[in-house]
Amino acid sequence: MSEANHGMHKREGYSDPSPYPEIKVQGPNIHYAELLMDDYAGVVSEFTAISQYIYHHFFFKDIDQQLGELLENVSITEMLHMEILAELIKKLGGNPVIRGSYSTAGKFWTGNYIYYGTNLCEQLKADINAEYKAIEEYQKHIRSIADPYIQAILYRIILDEKVHIRLFNQALAKFCYSL
Repeated sequence: MSEANHGMHKREGYSDPSPYPEIKVQGPNIHYAELLMDDYAGVVSEFTAISQYIYHHFFFKDIDQQLGELLENVSITEMLHMEILAELIKKLGGNPVIRGSYSTAGKFWTGNYIYYGTNLCEQLKADINAEYKAIEEYQKHIRSIADPYIQAILYRIILDEKVHIRLFNQALAKFCYSL
C-alpha cells in the first residue's frame, strides 16, 4: 500500500501530519503476525475502536454536528490503521481475519469488546481510555517485535492515537466541563 492509498483514509486534522513509513517487513514471521492480530481485531484493537467510535457517532451527531464528524473521521483514521496492519500481517505470512490472538484466545472478534455507554461524557471518557490502551498495546508490541520496519509503523500509528486523545479531550472539555 502506497502513501497515495493512505490519502483515501487519512483525514487532515484527525491524524498526525507526518507520513507513514513504507509497509514492509524483514521477512515472514508468524509470531509477529499473531501479535499484530491483537492490534488488528483483538479486545483492544483498531476494529474495536472503529466499531465503538461509529456507534458513538450515531448519537453524537444528533447532539452536535462537529462532534459527530469528530467520531466519524477518527474512525476513518482507525480504518487506515487496520488496513496497514492487515498488510503487515499478510507480509508476515498471517491471515488478517477478524480475530485477535492472545487477547481473544484466537477467537473471532465480538461486539462485547465495545464500550457502548449511555451518555456522551461517559462515552468520550471511554474513547480516551481506548486510545491510551491502544498506545500501551502498540508500545508493548514495539518492544516484542525486533523488526525496525514494523516498529517504525507502530510508532507512526501511535502519533495518530495521540492526536485522537487530544481531540477527544477537547470535546470532553467542551461538552462535559463547560459552564
